[in-house]
Amino acid sequence: MVTGKVYLRAVSLSLIILLLVSCGSNTLVQLPSTPEEKQSVILSLHPGNTIQYSTKGSDVLNEGVLQEVAGDSLYIWYNDTEIGVAANEIDSLWVRQRSVRSGIKTGAIIGWSAVTGYAILGVLYLGAIGDSSGHVLFLASLASVAGAVGGGGIGACVGAAIPKWERLF
Repeated sequence: MVTGKVYLRAVSLSLIILLLVSCGSNTLVQLPSTPEEKQSVILSLHPGNTIQYSTKGSDVLNEGVLQEVAGDSLYIWYNDTEIGVAANEIDSLWVRQRSVRSGIKTGAIIGWSAVTGYAILGVLYLGAIGDSSGHVLFLASLASVAGAVGGGGIGACVGAAIPKWERLF
């Protein structure tokens, strides 16, 4: 007969493997380098995006709200004035994004870890007092998944509230 300790070890090992796999990895993103690639990135921008850019020969990052991309120029609302910047003069370009994906991932990992820790403690406590039914382990696994989903939801809300700058080139 299989004991509760065997179930606990199997569930714990599965949860540890799931945590390690869910952490993922950061991938290296290659920025566009050719003028054609940069033009493609510029054409993909949407009016209303807040951008930062520097022009060739300048180390200053200018910030403004993109009004329009027309031909080979960007029209940007900057200091209560709309200015036009030639696309081939832009040396670096940044766009303000929301951190929803990052928030989901971080929140899910934190929520899953916290609830799993409490679930394992609960299973150990119930095993110590003599209740070692399989239903307890199943409920602990469900609680871990619920913790990940809840943490991911909270993380998405926090990530949506915190903007970050993403470098396009």
